[in-house]
Amino acid sequence: MELWLVCALLTVVLYGLGEGLSKEPTVRLGPGRMLALYSLYSVPIYAGWFLFGSGSGSLTPAGVALGVASALCGTVGNMLWFMAMESGEASVVSGFTAAYPVVTVIAAVVGLGATLLPLQILSIALLVGATFLLGWVDEAPKGSASRAWLAPMILAVLLWGAWGVFEKLAIGSIGFAGNAGVYVVVSTPMMLALGWRESRKRGPVDRAAVRAAQPTLVLFAVAGITIFLAIGLGPLAVVVPLTTAYPIVAILFRRYWMEEEMTRAQKIAVGLAIVGAALVTL
Repeated sequence: MELWLVCALLTVVLYGLGEGLSKEPTVRLGPGRMLALYSLYSVPIYAGWFLFGSGSGSLTPAGVALGVASALCGTVGNMLWFMAMESGEASVVSGFTAAYPVVTVIAAVVGLGATLLPLQILSIALLVGATFLLGWVDEAPKGSASRAWLAPMILAVLLWGAWGVFEKLAIGSIGFAGNAGVYVVVSTPMMLALGWRESRKRGPVDRAAVRAAQPTLVLFAVAGITIFLAIGLGPLAVVVPLTTAYPIVAILFRRYWMEEEMTRAQKIAVGLAIVGAALVTL
């Protein structure tokens, strides 16, 4: 099995377990403070990667510009997603994440000249279809009084799609260590600002919730490394749809560890995602 595929599958597992454990602390702390705490965990990892990997030796103006574009697209996309979650139904908003791999795949094929085999196209369709089921079909509300979430969600999808392309180009230009350094410098102040803004609205931090969030934050921080490696080493048009299958792991974790029931849509989505992930390995 190729290294990029190992990293992509690790990303799915790590993000999935992290999401499965994140529900309670996120409700108690708020998504903004969770994102700020995540930044504190990721700073030592990415800063160490930059320093010990001699990232400064590979920096070029063009490469740094690509790294800044990647970090801005990813971080602002996350912030817009949280805005959408605040004003919209979680099930519908989450369904829109199925569109972001499509944006990346189109950009990779058109802009980077990527080519896809029929088996890869089928795999991507199954993975995106699984995400679509989780958001649009599974427990979707019958009606929504407000569409305030729609504009930020559409922008988030476009930015996430661009992020995948810029990330691939940045790693190719300044390497993994250099990209890690640029990412942490650009994203950390933005995530801390979001956490500060939310703290002003929610009041004092729940220390017990912070302790409960530790496993999630560690898993997310390590997953940040594996997804960088997967995107840098593997075919972008395949890696991005594969790594977005992590909700399937979260569902299975909650089903068998926390004994939550699975809906029919979730069962179908799990099956589609497993088949799609298996096809990628062929």
